[in-house]
Amino acid sequence: MRAKFEDSYRALPPDAARLLRLLGLQPGDDFGPAAAAVLADVPEAGARDLLRTLAEHGLVDDAGGGRYRLRGPVGDYAREWSAREDTGQERDAALHRVLDHYLAGGASGEAGLQAEGLALLHRERWTEAAEALEEGLRLAERDGDRRTVLLARHNLARALLETGALDRAIRLLGPLPDEFAALSDDHDRARALTTLGEAYLRAGRPVAATNFFGQALEIVRGEESAEQEGDAFVHIADAARERGDAAAEAAALDHALALYQKVPTPKADQLQRRRNNLNP
Repeated sequence: MRAKFEDSYRALPPDAARLLRLLGLQPGDDFGPAAAAVLADVPEAGARDLLRTLAEHGLVDDAGGGRYRLRGPVGDYAREWSAREDTGQERDAALHRVLDHYLAGGASGEAGLQAEGLALLHRERWTEAAEALEEGLRLAERDGDRRTVLLARHNLARALLETGALDRAIRLLGPLPDEFAALSDDHDRARALTTLGEAYLRAGRPVAATNFFGQALEIVRGEESAEQEGDAFVHIADAARERGDAAAEAAALDHALALYQKVPTPKADQLQRRRNNLNP
């Protein structure tokens, strides 16, 4: 998957490549031409043309209703390229524009509620995010396909974790890994496993959390996304710390640091400070 992405990305015209990089920053699971235009700061007609170019290169999928989604780990790869090619100021400005767009009601229906809820989640407005995503789930269960429903459950569970509603979050998350597996969707299965691990960790069950994080790690290894693999090791380190296992925490942090050094990410410096505070 990684090699195919790299070949397709390098074959893109510069403006399409830039849009792809910025699409990796936006918080939604899918997006329309209006959001793409806001991200890239181009007219909507131009964004439609660029999205068609990305679709022709197999980098975005048709999500129906004139909307698109990034295929599997393509969003992770796009963020890596954005960190290499775009300045921090450019990335921050693009994200700010698209979050404002979603919070201003820039999309409608279930997709609009999901986008609004995820924008609120990104801005740490937890209760408002949960309310929007609750309604988004209701609409998805009424009108959406199976994948749309599963993603809506996952998004709501993420918000519920932040509001402290752990029991309901775990009930929503519990079936998701197997249900995504039934759709042959390993990427979203890994995301669900990670969030389920976070829920169990917050519930004071670090052994169960470690199991879920480990399953997610095996999937992201196959996707060849160094930053996501590093993130998985950080989660495993968090669970080890909760278990009081400093040696396991240090080993997981060392793995994460080695992976973060392969990609441009600010996570490495903060993690190095954490590692330095542990005994060798």
